[in-house]
Amino acid sequence: MIEFGIDEVSLSRVRAKLLLFENQVPNVIKKALNATARDAKTALADKARETYAVKSPRFKKAIRQKNATASNLVATLKITGKATALSDFKYRRHSGGASARGKLYKDGALKDLSLNDKLKAFVVKYHSGHVAVVRRDPPNKYTNGISKRKETGGDTTKLKEFYSPSIPRMIGNELKVYGIVKPKIQESLKKHINRETSRIFRGR
Repeated sequence: MIEFGIDEVSLSRVRAKLLLFENQVPNVIKKALNATARDAKTALADKARETYAVKSPRFKKAIRQKNATASNLVATLKITGKATALSDFKYRRHSGGASARGKLYKDGALKDLSLNDKLKAFVVKYHSGHVAVVRRDPPNKYTNGISKRKETGGDTTKLKEFYSPSIPRMIGNELKVYGIVKPKIQESLKKHINRETSRIFRGR
């Protein structure tokens, strides 16, 4: 969760500017915070989409805004969402004995997902239609349908699917997303406070 509030120094400055309109201060701050949260929602989603090599970005839908009120001068962005299958990102299938590769970031290279020469990653398609980038996960074994697997010569070692970090973790990434957008959010708050203050003086 990301919260947007105003510190005492900034609040004192607004009160000093609106000395003759003291009763308007909470509304000015409320509107500025809510506009800033809207800007932040768009900026964070855009930056995440620009950063991650996901095929169908769902970042903006994962961010829910709760507006500030005159009595509670805090706006919040709640970010939800589970980890996403690596098959939804840029990947390359296993081929000719080479391991499958995948990448999380657009500006990164496809990474070899093998653990060693024997445990290489590969791509499978389940009966449900789901495509997954996986790797054998010893010593864990399947217990269901094991006799049938043995009859057909199938490996009984469980498969471990590769996933991305959760959407909150991806958006909250200090180095790649949130940390880049944060200074712009602070500037946005200053801009909206000045805009709302000017509207009071213009009688709007």
